[in-house]
Amino acid sequence: MKTPIDNGTAGATLALLDSGDDFQMVDLWAITLNGGAVIRWHGAGVSAPLTFAGETWLPGPGIDRGKISTKLGVEVATLDVNIAAAPADLINGAPLIAFAQGRGFDGATIILYRGFLESWAFPYAIVGATIDFSGRVTELKDISRAKFSITVSAWTVLLNVNMGPDVFQAGCLNQHYDADCGLTPVDVSGTVAGGASTTAFATSLTEADGFFAKGVLTFTSGANAGLSRAIQSYTNAGGLISTAFPLPFPPGAGDTFTAVRGCLLTMADCTAQGNLARFRGQPFIPPAITGNGV
Repeated sequence: MKTPIDNGTAGATLALLDSGDDFQMVDLWAITLNGGAVIRWHGAGVSAPLTFAGETWLPGPGIDRGKISTKLGVEVATLDVNIAAAPADLINGAPLIAFAQGRGFDGATIILYRGFLESWAFPYAIVGATIDFSGRVTELKDISRAKFSITVSAWTVLLNVNMGPDVFQAGCLNQHYDADCGLTPVDVSGTVAGGASTTAFATSLTEADGFFAKGVLTFTSGANAGLSRAIQSYTNAGGLISTAFPLPFPPGAGDTFTAVRGCLLTMADCTAQGNLARFRGQPFIPPAITGNGV
């Protein structure tokens, strides 16, 4: 059962529907774009705006929607929407067709309300509404100079994934220094000491073994100035750094750089960085048992 959303007086929508009197209906489209902007259109066929839920709903382009399917279980219900746009139809200042061609509807969500009015006498007063369909845009098709079609899939489409957001693994699920990790990058300045090749060289760094492993090295002078490489390994002896990929030029003695501390995504490394509370690995998962289990 759909719950009425009253546009003012509590119980007015249900009273109108139960009265036995004639009433009018109108489609109200609330489109939330990926950037957060909300477009509100009505399909009443009148040039005046309508007011519902404290928001103004402007006359929209020509919208022809298919039937709304309701399905039991977890099968995804869909709604096909055909939109005919005139040159005057704009979104964020861009013509509607060009906006669609530029993938402006990617990631957009749509709520279709069915609004109820006592009559089409001016001023148009929506008594209330129900939500007929809501979901996200999953397909854009049949774009021409004057129209295009989109498919809106119900929220059960989010179940159409091969796996959940987290995968059981021994290593931490966070990326080093991301919001879930919460650490602030540790930058250390250093210089090349000599014995350089394009993948390994001694430095002035004195931190403990592994401190910079899986971190990032960025040169600030020399032939490689401005270039960055992932650090494959680091040893305290000689401050030796090896990079995951070769540099275009062997670093010269005295070349300066900054090195960002890395993380092996292990519990031990997370503990060493004082961040165990945010560790998201599962290092104690029992190994798979094969054969007869012996």
